[in-house]
Amino acid sequence: MSVNWPVLTLGNVCEKITDGAHKSPKSVSIGRPMASVKDLTRFGVNLSHARLISQKDFEDLVNQGCQPQVGDVLIAKDGNSALDTVCTIDKPLDAVMLSSVAILRPNKAKLDSDFLKYYFCSRNVIEYLKNNFISGAAIPRVVLRDLKKAAIKVPSLEEQKNISKVLRSLDNLKFPSF
Repeated sequence: MSVNWPVLTLGNVCEKITDGAHKSPKSVSIGRPMASVKDLTRFGVNLSHARLISQKDFEDLVNQGCQPQVGDVLIAKDGNSALDTVCTIDKPLDAVMLSSVAILRPNKAKLDSDFLKYYFCSRNVIEYLKNNFISGAAIPRVVLRDLKKAAIKVPSLEEQKNISKVLRSLDNLKFPSF
């Protein structure tokens, strides 16, 4: 079936491919959450252990585009877990991201967010991405300008949504508490 799917680049099907803050503000004891790769799960962002930053730093990072929006896909991009954790943002998130997290904003007319998440969960796709888009020996890192060139097989939007619906329902059966 997927043999007939057109192959596009990630840059062709996403409105935005970026990451979180490259400068890490000072931690505070009472503040707003700043998440990193360690806070990602396959079901979203777990803020229970995220560090806190000042309200001003938080607002500055929101203005810089470091806060994901509903429909964004987050991917671990730095460290030993690079490309191993992918999730979608299903509801507004009161957090900003560090640069260890890639933020992909699919073009809704071309790409379903859940489809992209599940696509990136495929072993073959992970292997392809790791073999072609990770650099750095000491600290593996995905270079976003290169990731934009990654090939992605894209069925029709209707087919993407049907696939996503089935896979999400299976996730809900396996992990009902999430």
